[in-house]
Amino acid sequence: MNDDAFGFKPKKVTSKLAAITPREPSALGRDDLERIDQAGRSAGFTSREAGARLVPRRKKSVGPTVTINTRVPEDVAERFIEFCDANRLAYWEGIRELMDRAKV
Repeated sequence: MNDDAFGFKPKKVTSKLAAITPREPSALGRDDLERIDQAGRSAGFTSREAGARLVPRRKKSVGPTVTINTRVPEDVAERFIEFCDANRLAYWEGIRELMDRAKV
């Protein structure tokens, strides 16, 4: 019985690896990348690149806090951020202001 039925003896593997010569990578031009992106979009893939944020977020730290996480539509988040920026409020202050206005 042959102990090396699959051809993995060290000498055979070494000679096989030595015979491999890598190809030079082909340069992709802007048109090639656009065709690749278009093919991905037509197959239903979406870009995972970060989009530009219209309104930058601010960070403020104020004493003991409770973390509240919520998922809101982008337009609502942008309006809230704009409201806070226009009134020079931290997000927690913006929530408090809106709750005060709603008498909650």
